[in-house]
Amino acid sequence: MSEITRKPALLSVSLSMVGAGVCLVAAALSSSTALAAAAVGVVVLAVGLVIGGRRAVTAGGVALFAAILFGGIAGSGPELLLVGLLAAVFAWDAGENAIGIGEQLGRETNTTRAELVHAASTLSVGIVATVLGYGAYQAAGGGQPVTALVFLLLGVVALVAALRD
Repeated sequence: MSEITRKPALLSVSLSMVGAGVCLVAAALSSSTALAAAAVGVVVLAVGLVIGGRRAVTAGGVALFAAILFGGIAGSGPELLLVGLLAAVFAWDAGENAIGIGEQLGRETNTTRAELVHAASTLSVGIVATVLGYGAYQAAGGGQPVTALVFLLLGVVALVAALRD
């Protein structure tokens, strides 16, 4: 009988890094400060996924979220910010899932279906929250201060977090 390797599941690791990459691109299109924060987030997230560290994955997700906030402060449009936020939340959630599956079942177990269902569920909830958030932003009218957009982003994160539990 072989020993189980309790390392993060590779498919979810890959999906997490794709999300982080999308967030990095959104940040790069926002400002240099946002790009720097996102770059730190991608590196910290990647380290967390390699070592299987939840704290590092969470810290990477927080840095990605901060990058989007910096993009909002720099005056980026809401569409770019909401896409970046969705990507940041997805990257964090997929990373957490990768670690959880690795701890419970090991890397050798075929968990493709469970990982894809989890990722699709996260994206579905995130897309609905993003569309609703953008609709609320549009309904409130143009010319709203950046503060309104920041609170909108925080609301989307709270919704995704609440639905995750």
